[in-house]
Amino acid sequence: MMKICGVELTGNDAVITLLTVDNELFNLPECRVRRVTCKNPDTANELKYFQKTFTQLMNDYQVDTVVIRERMKKGKFAGGANGFKLEATLQLIEGLNVVLMNPTAQKAHLKHYPLPITFAETGLKKFQETAFMAAFAYYASKHEW
Repeated sequence: MMKICGVELTGNDAVITLLTVDNELFNLPECRVRRVTCKNPDTANELKYFQKTFTQLMNDYQVDTVVIRERMKKGKFAGGANGFKLEATLQLIEGLNVVLMNPTAQKAHLKHYPLPITFAETGLKKFQETAFMAAFAYYASKHEW
C-alpha cells in the first residue's frame, strides 16, 4: 500500500491531503487537520515546532511520501520567503521521503494518467485541490506511459 501526503505551501500554512493507494484503488482517508500552520517562520523555535507537528502527523498516518507542489523561485508566480523556509523545514525531516513536484511535471503526469473522477467528487475542500493534485500526480508518475 502506498500512502502519500500532498502539500501546498501558502503563506505560513502547509495545506495537506492524504492519498492511499492499494491494488490500484485510491482512497482519501480522513485526517484530523487540513493544514499545519507555522505562526512565525522567522523564529527557529516556531520552525522546529512546525517540523515536529508535521512529523508527528506523518508518523500517525504512516505516510510513505510527502509531495510538495514546487513554487517558482522568480517571476510573476514566485513563492514568498516564508514558503521556502517551510519547504526546507519539511525537506529536512529525517526518515521522510519528501519530493518536490514542479507544475510542468505535474501536468505531464496528469495528462498521461488523468484523474478518474472530478475533484468535486473527492469530498475534499476546494482549498485542498492543489495539494490533492500534487499527490495524485505523484501516484500517476509511478505508472508507465
